[in-house]
Amino acid sequence: MGQKNSPKPKPVIISPQAQKDIIEIIHYLQENWNQKVIDNFLSKLEAFYKIISLNPRIFRYYDKRRNIRSYALSKHNSIYYRNRRSAIEIITVFDTRQHPKKLKKITHKS
Repeated sequence: MGQKNSPKPKPVIISPQAQKDIIEIIHYLQENWNQKVIDNFLSKLEAFYKIISLNPRIFRYYDKRRNIRSYALSKHNSIYYRNRRSAIEIITVFDTRQHPKKLKKITHKS
């Protein structure tokens, strides 16, 4: 019996906006929490990257027309990403306590 070929992982590209978001989240956690919470956040983020690199269509659409999907990473942070032909693009790591209009602005300019 032949084995199914595993899908080839796609590279995950983090946009400048998402990089800024992640840095801000880490700074917030450093000021208000402890290293264990930071490590947990980074671990969840890394696990998410691995999942979507192998199966980018696993999470629901946020905006189907723009091909943007979302995933709730934690109670306060959701990730918005796009499955492109050659890579996965992380658009933003959005703090869900912010006004939704800010998210619309970010996803419409990407």
